[in-house]
Amino acid sequence: MRFPNASPTLNFGEAIERAANNLLNINGRSRRSEFWWTMLVVAISFMIPCISSIVILLTIPLTIRRLHDTGRSGLLLAGDIILSITFTILTFLVETLNSANLFYYIIFVATVIYNIVIFSLCCMDSEPYPNQYGESPKYNNYDNNNNAGHTNNNLKFS
Repeated sequence: MRFPNASPTLNFGEAIERAANNLLNINGRSRRSEFWWTMLVVAISFMIPCISSIVILLTIPLTIRRLHDTGRSGLLLAGDIILSITFTILTFLVETLNSANLFYYIIFVATVIYNIVIFSLCCMDSEPYPNQYGESPKYNNYDNNNNAGHTNNNLKFS
């Protein structure tokens, strides 16, 4: 089986532009370069606390599209969000009541493990062919004749 040719990696400007244009779009797919350049902006935004919370919320659609690009459902992110919210609430309660119980530590470990899983899935390469979420943004030279964007010129060598 031949894989399609990959288009070049997005540079910083292209990646941020694509992410900004699809800010609230959860349909379709996103390339790794788009995802990671945007995550760099998120990491830098942590220096400004009031902005970082908003930026993190705006990366949810991007993460869903990134999961779509690897052939996985964006609903996987729902588990991460539920665990993170639960852990945040429990942290507030623990600080208020000055006591942590076993459930708190279990939620903490589950949240960390689930975040590692989501992180690992976002690191995976794109599915090279169209999937249920759309065409591949990376391997866009694929055609329906399975010739991976190559033309058969019937070249003969003498």
